Amino acid sequence: MDEKIGRKKILKEGKAEILVLHSGMRQRFEFKVVREKIGDIVVPFLKVERNVNAGELFRVANEMDLPVWGVAGKFFPKGKMAADFAGL
Repeated sequence: MDEKIGRKKILKEGKAEILVLHSGMRQRFEFKVVREKIGDIVVPFLKVERNVNAGELFRVANEMDLPVWGVAGKFFPKGKMAADFAGL
């Protein structure tokens, strides 16, 4: 990655281009910030429309410190849950 992308910057801009391993090649995919209501809280997710495997989505969640939503499912950074992202 050319520069370190911060969580605040991603939430402010509403999107981020992130390198992921797809079909054996590193590719840049656009992840958009979407907010979903879970119970009584609203959680921001980085959502990708492309098919990215679960391992890569989990890696992105850990690196960006934000939940990620893709075709393979929803993934949270290690040791965190939806309540940790309330109010972002």
